[in-house]
Amino acid sequence: MQLLNLPAFDYNIQHTADGYCIFDIVRQKYVRLTPEEWTRQHFIHYLINQLSYPKSLIRLEKGVRYNHSQHRPDIVVYSRTGKPWMLVECKAPHISLDINSFEQLARYNVHLQAQLLVITNGMQHCCWRISYAPFGHETLATIPCFASAH
Repeated sequence: MQLLNLPAFDYNIQHTADGYCIFDIVRQKYVRLTPEEWTRQHFIHYLINQLSYPKSLIRLEKGVRYNHSQHRPDIVVYSRTGKPWMLVECKAPHISLDINSFEQLARYNVHLQAQLLVITNGMQHCCWRISYAPFGHETLATIPCFASAH
């Protein structure tokens, strides 16, 4: 797999009849290793190991209903009070981060109303802090660590 602009981590990969799988420390199981999953696993480890986000507050592919259809945001990080805090959309490294990626993330956030939105393809990372009253957003230069975000 491609080297990403995220810290390396000790990963566990298995070869199965379905192809390669990587162990997911949040779901505690092996999942199919795709370029998007490679980005997601790196970002999860970045959140936990470098930014000190508790693994217990991270959920992956949590179903969200929007316009009568089911959507699955890649990563939802909750606050200690149980409210969605950060919503992360992961893309494969070769996918550019564009307005379509942001619109997808914004659609997921209509229901969740997280305060931080992140899009990453493993090479680039974009982060915004959202304000709901009055509505607005601020582009952040870095993704805040857990202690400073709460």
